[in-house]
Amino acid sequence: MIYLFFAIFLLIFIIMFPFFIQFEIKINIIKLKGIIKFILFKKIKIEIKYRIKHGFLYIYYKNKEKKEQISKTNVNLIFVYNMIKETYFRQQLVNLSFHSNFGYVNNSCVSAVGSGYIDVIIKSILSKIKNNKKKSHIFIDVNPKYNEDIFSVKICSSVSMSVFDLIYAFLYAKIYSWREYERNRKNKVKQRQKN
Repeated sequence: MIYLFFAIFLLIFIIMFPFFIQFEIKINIIKLKGIIKFILFKKIKIEIKYRIKHGFLYIYYKNKEKKEQISKTNVNLIFVYNMIKETYFRQQLVNLSFHSNFGYVNNSCVSAVGSGYIDVIIKSILSKIKNNKKKSHIFIDVNPKYNEDIFSVKICSSVSMSVFDLIYAFLYAKIYSWREYERNRKNKVKQRQKN
């Protein structure tokens, strides 16, 4: 009997106790491609490469390619959006760093002014995040590049989140995306009937 109570207590502790998730997002905005990396429990590493071409999102993971059409009715993209939205409010942001390189070879003035605009826009966005997550550490680094055409962004972050919150966010996003899928499917059927 005591082992059962101990097992239940341990399970509740594991579910409610927060763990750290580290992620890194790299985006080459000119070429529309990048990498997303996740590190769970400081040991499990997941790396996903992606690119956008002709209205499709190509995802490369473990030498496999998946193709998703970018649209408001794509159930997988709706799921990802809702998962991000739910986890944002359920996680505790520990640190966030934003790195960007912007350059235009033919005009150094464009490189300098463009970097300045990017810096101002990012600071205004991240200040809103800082207001919601007051204990977080935020770092911004925007560099002008004068010898190459480049516009790249790298976002690194560490968040703290419990297993319970992660499961809740997953289930909520799954249910909501299924509702959206059913709504879109019914609308398509109605349009076909009208035609």
